[in-house]
Amino acid sequence: IDGPEAWVAAAGECFGPGAWLAVDQARVDAFARCTEDHQWIHRAGAVTQFGGPIAHGLLTASLLPALMDGVLPRMGWVAQEINMGFNRLRFVSPVKVGARVRASAKVVGVRRLGKGAGGKGPDGTETVVSVAVSTDEDSDAKPAMTCEWVTRQYAR
Repeated sequence: IDGPEAWVAAAGECFGPGAWLAVDQARVDAFARCTEDHQWIHRAGAVTQFGGPIAHGLLTASLLPALMDGVLPRMGWVAQEINMGFNRLRFVSPVKVGARVRASAKVVGVRRLGKGAGGKGPDGTETVVSVAVSTDEDSDAKPAMTCEWVTRQYAR
């Protein structure tokens, strides 16, 4: 994508899926240590209704930067991109420890931003991307996670 107008025109387009990423017990344990969330359902050997331990939902969300790498087109005009947050973040089905996950995306909307206070800031856009994260064990085709990810892109 070579400029803000081309990115605005991309609204409605679908991209992906991206590359698979493994969610193994070591990753789950590291996330538990980092967040101090040591709930039993995430521990190795846990007997659960899901057939074993599952990953933290927030771990799945935290993997979005890696999962989205290469999914959306590169934007050569962007100097920096800022994460603004999420709309409608939902953990639809569990990610079993040992599963792989990947993301697909649809550009829901892109709006042009002004040049900031006094018209002196960089040109840019605000983007809302609908993201679905699926697993390789997804027999009923329900995503593991869905959200709308809001970001801002600022021109060079």
